[in-house]
Amino acid sequence: MDISNILRQHKEVFDLLNKIQAYQNQEQVKENAFEISKLLAQLSGIIKIHLASEDKFVYPVLIKHQDDQIRNTAKTFADEMGTLAKVFEEYKIKYLGASKIAENAATFLAETVKVFSALKERIRKEDVSLYPLLK
Repeated sequence: MDISNILRQHKEVFDLLNKIQAYQNQEQVKENAFEISKLLAQLSGIIKIHLASEDKFVYPVLIKHQDDQIRNTAKTFADEMGTLAKVFEEYKIKYLGASKIAENAATFLAETVKVFSALKERIRKEDVSLYPLLK
C-alpha cells in the first residue's frame, strides 16, 4: 500500500496547525483573525480530504489485513478517529469566519491548544504506531 499521499497530508496538516498556533495571544489573534480564518479553512479542507482517503482507501484495507497486529491497530485507530473528527468539526464550525475568531480570541486560543494537541498526537501515533507496520 502506497501511503506517501497520506504522509504528505500529515505534513501539510502539521504545517497549518503550527501556522495557526503561531498566533499566541489575544491581540495577535484579533489582529490576524482574517489570516487565521483562511488557514483554518485550508486546514479543514485538508483534514476532510485526508479523513475521506483514510476512510475509503486505508482503513478498510488495513482492517482486513492478514496480520493481526496491523488489523487490530487499524481497528483501534479507526474507532478513535470518529471522536476526534467530531471534536474538530465542532471547533471549525464554532470559529468559522474572522469575526467569530476575533470576538472570542481567548476561548479560541484555549480550544485551539486542546484540539490541535489532539490532532498532532493522533498524527504522531499513526506515523509511529500504524504506518511503519506497512513497510
